[in-house]
Amino acid sequence: MGQDEIAKTLKRFINVLEAADIDVERLILYGSYAAGTAREDSDIDIVVISPSFADKGYWERIDILSDAIYRVSAPIEATAFTPQEWRSGKSLIVDYARDGVPVI
Repeated sequence: MGQDEIAKTLKRFINVLEAADIDVERLILYGSYAAGTAREDSDIDIVVISPSFADKGYWERIDILSDAIYRVSAPIEATAFTPQEWRSGKSLIVDYARDGVPVI
């Protein structure tokens, strides 16, 4: 998948989340696509940061992200954080994604 296609896919993903009343504050691309080492079978690793996740438990966040991935029909691996969770940095994913590419 080329950079233009990735950008279009992530824009659609953001639109689906916003239609589900998720206010996407930041979306960060990390992993092989951010590093420029993606292969044909690579997934799109992203972090979605939103205050809308504050009142949602782990499984509800998974449901929201899974639904958006299904609607976009792309090989996305997404993780949800609130802004506070992201700032606290208490996750291995945060460590990986800190050097990622901000999409928004």
